[in-house]
Amino acid sequence: MITQNPISSIFSFSSRVQFRQNWMRWAFGFFFLAVCLGLVMRSYHVVEIPYFEYRNILHTHSHLAMLGWGHLMLVAGMVFGLVKEQDQIKDYKWLFLGTVIALLGMLFSFPFQGYGPISISFSTLHMLISYGFAYKLLKVIRSGENTPATRMIRLAIWFMVISTLGLWAVGPISATLGRMHELYFMTVQWFIHFQLNGWFVLGALGLILLYFEELGFQIPWPTYQEWILSISVVMTFMLAVTWAAPKPIFFQINGMAVIIQLIAYFWILKSVFNLVKTDKLKGIARVLLILALLSLMAKAILQGLLVFPSIAVISYSIRIYVIGFLHLVLLGVMTMGVSAVAIARGWINELPISKTGWILLIAGFVLTEVLLFLQGTLVWLEMGFLPGYNFWLFIASCLFPLSLAFIMAGLRFTEFPEQAISNPTIKLQKQINPEIMKKSLILSMGILGILLTSCGGGSTEGESSAASDASPKEEVKADPKGIGEFKSVEIGEGIDETLAASGKAIVDMKCTACHQLNDKRLVGPGFQGVTSRREPEWIMNMITNVDVMLDNDPQAQALLEECLTRMPNQNISADEARSILEFMRKNDLEKAGI
Repeated sequence: MITQNPISSIFSFSSRVQFRQNWMRWAFGFFFLAVCLGLVMRSYHVVEIPYFEYRNILHTHSHLAMLGWGHLMLVAGMVFGLVKEQDQIKDYKWLFLGTVIALLGMLFSFPFQGYGPISISFSTLHMLISYGFAYKLLKVIRSGENTPATRMIRLAIWFMVISTLGLWAVGPISATLGRMHELYFMTVQWFIHFQLNGWFVLGALGLILLYFEELGFQIPWPTYQEWILSISVVMTFMLAVTWAAPKPIFFQINGMAVIIQLIAYFWILKSVFNLVKTDKLKGIARVLLILALLSLMAKAILQGLLVFPSIAVISYSIRIYVIGFLHLVLLGVMTMGVSAVAIARGWINELPISKTGWILLIAGFVLTEVLLFLQGTLVWLEMGFLPGYNFWLFIASCLFPLSLAFIMAGLRFTEFPEQAISNPTIKLQKQINPEIMKKSLILSMGILGILLTSCGGGSTEGESSAASDASPKEEVKADPKGIGEFKSVEIGEGIDETLAASGKAIVDMKCTACHQLNDKRLVGPGFQGVTSRREPEWIMNMITNVDVMLDNDPQAQALLEECLTRMPNQNISADEARSILEFMRKNDLEKAGI
């Protein structure tokens, strides 16, 4: 038997089925790499990792997850769901190839340089190609039947295009106002908001509705409901505005927006939940679809709570909540929803090895979401951290690459209806050889190993907070005591153990999500050595007067420009800040071996 070269086969477009199969393999490949990088990020909280720049791994992970997995799967569902003619399908091959090249460029540039000339160039290429997809898909929708599904998909595509306006604004704002200006952060939030709430959520819903329409179901979705949903997506951006400008009017607009969104989601979920009962949707596809709808319901309820300004502030000041919400949308709504449709259509098989993978993926998603939201709530209630929280979050996250390895092994033997007609022997491939499964797992882990090796060869610039402190901007003359109420802080010769223990409890509760106790940067700089680099007054002013410090203190601004993540104001009192300072002093002595 003649076997096709594996390298050439992954770029084969000989038929609609082959094109779709390869598209799925690439999408899941990027998904696998994204979750592996996510696991590496989680390991920073468990063990000390040399060589790797956390921020660069974070950027690589987020780009592969959103622009690789999420974007590729949504576009695949739209292309192969809406475009019926073989000749028209081939028109998308160059856009697909360009997208893969852009993603590979980001994969091997972000780990080295973070946001730099090469990675930004590939990101821009991806964005320009996405416009090509948008143009062609909108053209197909315009020439076809106007249904609730096609209107939902059209709306999602337009929000995808709208989201990129924030990225185009990053350059001019950064050049004129600087990367520390509120508008700079708002442009980034613009992209994330409309990608998550517009492109991913509505795109997944559109593909779900399209599947049921093709089964012959009538889905009621009047035009006025479409307008209400669109308005809610736009208005909920006010939450990001309140982060930069916490004025009552913005909180009021956001409160109105989340109520409107609740109503809009209720109309859609009511219709779709009724359709899930059909006998034509079975097995793991039904489980995934139900989980996707439950995730969307949870998203709506969580955002509905933001009608209260106090909770709205907490939602973006506690980073654990932010991560949980991002995963709820990307993994819960989009991944589970689109994958359910792909399985139901026969694009992804239901072999035993694949089912095992989906079960592990569901388990990983549920466990990590429970841990994230539970821990976020404990931080909110000032009840500290769960025992072994970071370790158990890491263990739960191990299920993601394991599940993807099983699913990808099953993709090798996907049974397609079109192939089964012309090639009856494909049914023999249902029995998967253990040796083949082993090779697939080894290949997958080998790809990750190559990536991580290449990351380790990159620059170690920024590994420590000492390196970030060396920024030229810190040479600007500034008050070494910072800006705030603390002008003089008395510290003793030794360590006050009671005060340090109290400070450790506060640090564990409010700081360790972004800072480590060593000199390695996580989201923010590591704490090691901070008491020798900074005056006690500066440290306490930074803790208690963070907004003013970030806006006016050159040293704080230099750290913000380095980390690109604004430290939230956690309303820490003067006594609590003094306890944290004492714990930092003790930590520095212990790290120095004194």
